[in-house]
Amino acid sequence: MDLLQMRYFQIVAKHQHLTKAAEALNITQPALSKMISKLENSLGYELFDRRGRQIQLNKLGESYLRTVEQVFLQLKEGEKELAFLADKQDKLISIAVTIPSILPELLGGFLKKHPNARFRQHQASFERIKKQIEIGEIDVGISTVPVLGEHIEWVPILEEEILLAVPLSHPLANRKSIYLKEVENAPFIVMPLGYDFRDMTERFCREAGFYPDFAFEGDETGITHELVEKGLGVALFPSLLSNERLHDLQTAKLKIIEPHCSRKVGLVWHKSRPCNDIVKSFIQYTMEFLEHKKDQERKMDFHS
Repeated sequence: MDLLQMRYFQIVAKHQHLTKAAEALNITQPALSKMISKLENSLGYELFDRRGRQIQLNKLGESYLRTVEQVFLQLKEGEKELAFLADKQDKLISIAVTIPSILPELLGGFLKKHPNARFRQHQASFERIKKQIEIGEIDVGISTVPVLGEHIEWVPILEEEILLAVPLSHPLANRKSIYLKEVENAPFIVMPLGYDFRDMTERFCREAGFYPDFAFEGDETGITHELVEKGLGVALFPSLLSNERLHDLQTAKLKIIEPHCSRKVGLVWHKSRPCNDIVKSFIQYTMEFLEHKKDQERKMDFHS
């Protein structure tokens, strides 16, 4: 079977009359009848009940019509997608990140310089980012875990300190720094399995000699830390790459003396696939953005 057969079947199903369908398709009725018979022979089922030139869909035909209409709907959506990409391809940037909290500030700043840019954003694990880069689904990724591959360029730009956020009512809230071991019996509020920040939380706690007691798992960073604010547990907290909403939450954010808790943030792209000018500009801007964040951290460390 082919798309032409499916199209003819769709028109016959609409008219339920071979002559009228043939007129609509501007072909002869015998040619149309032959095409429908060929489709049925290919499928191995009759799709119509026939009464001379008057034909009627049977149950199998009704089921197949739903499939055919879905196929043509998907094709039409594909055409719209191509038209969109053709119009926007010199302005469109596809990006995947493991840390979506930085996007409002990052993208907002870039759009001020490049107001015609358009973005497609994905949140993904570093494994998923690697696959997306390899198959060309995204132009660039921002990852907190090295993304390595034969044709992949991963450039670490920033090493961000990870703090511990505790409620203001917590006994340790007045401290400036702690050993992570000191909260081994505290309930932890974490991201679900599969998120890089969850893996990082477990790794740091293992290095401190304990496995965290998970009181709550949630896949929205803001909600997670609002629960800390309300006194339901403690959570690791990125010192720089979080939005203003998180920084404004009424929690105490403590430095961790031991183990060393930090994460590297890097930019990743396909090193042998050509980039258009807008993607090149975005890569350069993101490097500068992360470098600026690194300078901010240095100043914070100096003043503290």
